[in-house]
Amino acid sequence: MTFLFWLISRLPLRVLHAIGGALGLLVARLPGRYGRRLKENFLHAYPDATEAQLAEAARSTGRMIVEMPYFWSRKRITVPLLDFDEGWAEVVRLQSRGKGVIILTPHFGCFEVLPQSLASLRPLTALFKPPHQPWLRDFVERMRTRPNLAMAPANPRGVRMLVKALRRGEPIGILPDQVPSGGEGTWAPFFGKPAYTMTLVHRLQQMSGAPVIIVTAERLPRGGGYRNHLRVVCDGMLPEDPSAAAAIINASIEEVISVAPTQYLWGYNRYKTPAGAGKPDEVASAATASTPTETHS
Repeated sequence: MTFLFWLISRLPLRVLHAIGGALGLLVARLPGRYGRRLKENFLHAYPDATEAQLAEAARSTGRMIVEMPYFWSRKRITVPLLDFDEGWAEVVRLQSRGKGVIILTPHFGCFEVLPQSLASLRPLTALFKPPHQPWLRDFVERMRTRPNLAMAPANPRGVRMLVKALRRGEPIGILPDQVPSGGEGTWAPFFGKPAYTMTLVHRLQQMSGAPVIIVTAERLPRGGGYRNHLRVVCDGMLPEDPSAAAAIINASIEEVISVAPTQYLWGYNRYKTPAGAGKPDEVASAATASTPTETHS
């Protein structure tokens, strides 16, 4: 598999995006739950979305997948990441407070390019959900690990790694729209619909006082690279109530998605109910009253 990833990674990014776009559209149009979920989730968030936008969302998912070998198998990032310097300056400013920085990277655009880019300048610990198969888990962790980039598995050991990094004043990276296991999340609105949302970000922020930001990489056409976007979710403290905090985080993700709605991973089962999570409660509209305090892009 390592050789296959290396072989795929030798292709130019524009070629990989063309291949991934075609495969993504093909898979979405096959009979099955994935294609239906992609359409249902997109139309729920954007009821006026056109068939062309739905097709582009399917292509974007394919591009997202074929980007993995490109970034996992190359030792250096050579693609342009526009506005990265401006975003990085904001990370440095926030990190100078000595409390670390909680960097959220949702399933938008190319989230694989961001940890490597950030780690090229400063140590970063990133949380990831390891596959169930041991051989695949070892492979993924090995391919994603880089100098200055430590991969923390989504288990108690990985959480301890995140805590230690924050205590050292270092940034950490988390996928905030990953559905957690039952008992490890809370129900919060996501495009007006209850979604089981992790409380880990809230717990880490309450423990450390670290600022919370969202960083994304919008994919540019024809393999032209990516545009960096940074949004400050919380420069002070999130609400003590985990559901209210989760609502603020989800609202910030919605704002990020609005930059390029077709580049979100709509086929992901974001609204599933994990075992042990209970039924979604009525989500109070007051939970979304707070909004991000500052925006950079």
